Amino acid sequence: MADPIAVNLITGFLGSGKTTTIRRLLQTHPRDQKWAVLVNEFGEIGIDGALLDADGVAVQEVAGGCLCCVAAPAFTTGLNRLIRRKRPDRILIEPSGLGHPAQVIETLTGPLYRDILDVRATLCILDARHLSSPRHREHAVFADQIHLADVLVANKADLYSAEDELALEQFLLALDPPKTRVTRCRYGDIDPALMDVRRDGQRRAAFPEAHAFLVEAAASDGHSAETITSPWLLIEGSEDGYQRASWTIEQQHAWPKSALEELLSGLPGERVKGLFRTDHGWMAVNDRDWSPITEPDDSRARLVLIDCAKLPVSEVDRRLRLIEESARTSA
Repeated sequence: MADPIAVNLITGFLGSGKTTTIRRLLQTHPRDQKWAVLVNEFGEIGIDGALLDADGVAVQEVAGGCLCCVAAPAFTTGLNRLIRRKRPDRILIEPSGLGHPAQVIETLTGPLYRDILDVRATLCILDARHLSSPRHREHAVFADQIHLADVLVANKADLYSAEDELALEQFLLALDPPKTRVTRCRYGDIDPALMDVRRDGQRRAAFPEAHAFLVEAAASDGHSAETITSPWLLIEGSEDGYQRASWTIEQQHAWPKSALEELLSGLPGERVKGLFRTDHGWMAVNDRDWSPITEPDDSRARLVLIDCAKLPVSEVDRRLRLIEESARTSA
């Protein structure tokens, strides 16, 4: 019988830096090992998956809802496909930033995978600046992502104020049970050895019934972006008090990066992520920070907005169409 596959769950709330952390780990993983990633996104469309796929690692995507509820069957299907087709030495699982990890851990450690997977530490990526926000501190999923983690990673530590550092220290002292390991980092740059910390099977969720997913409206009649072929697809929905809108667009021409920057920099959303073919090449935007990427296999433009307030969806859609029209007429 083959050795069990090492598995790590990497959780964290919106904007904590999960995908950046995973990309860092992939860049330094042992070259004699095959690693794979199972990624889940609330936004229906595969932005994180496309970024990771550009790193040349086997990626399986579960989009539209979180792994613990409506996407649960797709989770096991995707995981089985990764195991069967790639037979990796390690799998990193990235749930949605709004995903509750309890059911995922229960599935991974249950009888279905008991002899197949070696489930190791769950890592929670935390932006400690969120600890001063009641909206985060009082969110059940935020709390349980931390609660169920073996390792807590305080990411973006270079951005913390003295007040943030004090809030983090007080928060850590109050954790019961305490974390097995706590570390601070910048840009998701962590010690890979943290993944091999022993999992504590006694950790329990404080809010096991916290998560529910609801699709409010979808321009595709409720289907995901993977099942609909449309040159301009817009899907809206809500989850745990957060609104989201996601676009998948077949770009006919490169769009001016300056116009996209002007649009996205002025948006109120807590989460802004996208991939675009621009006049500067393929670019990824993550919380309004732009970086060049390799052209993804799926060459459609993608954009996801998430916020707790109502999003200006119609206005964003109108301006995106104006950018497309301008690019077309000037081509």
